[in-house]
Amino acid sequence: MIINNLEELDLYARKFSENIHPGDVINLIGDLGSGKTTFVQKIAKYLGVTSNVLSPSFSIVNIYDGKFRIYHLDLYRFESEEEIYDIDFETYLYPKEAVTFIEWSNRAESFMPDNMINVKIEKISDTKRNFEVEK
Repeated sequence: MIINNLEELDLYARKFSENIHPGDVINLIGDLGSGKTTFVQKIAKYLGVTSNVLSPSFSIVNIYDGKFRIYHLDLYRFESEEEIYDIDFETYLYPKEAVTFIEWSNRAESFMPDNMINVKIEKISDTKRNFEVEK
């Protein structure tokens, strides 16, 4: 799906959010600046999150409450897979009453669940993105 601007992204995020359920783990795949965190911000709005949704680049994990709990992880700074032990990874990677969004899951690939929903975001231009979803 080609998204041409932020308004179209907002509509896409609304539809996407309607199909998210507790227990889902969404793997966001894309280069730096492709819009992974922006996509989570838009989805969180439709899931009732009223606080600011920020990039977890430095905190590693951000937690938000809305319709249900949202975990947002960014593993970009991991230098080895073993760093996953420094966080409560089982809670985040196998959520029961929450949804998890992961950026840079390849930094701890062997720990990732098999049933992740993969969302590939390709930056085509400053405003245009290509979204591909694989379940």
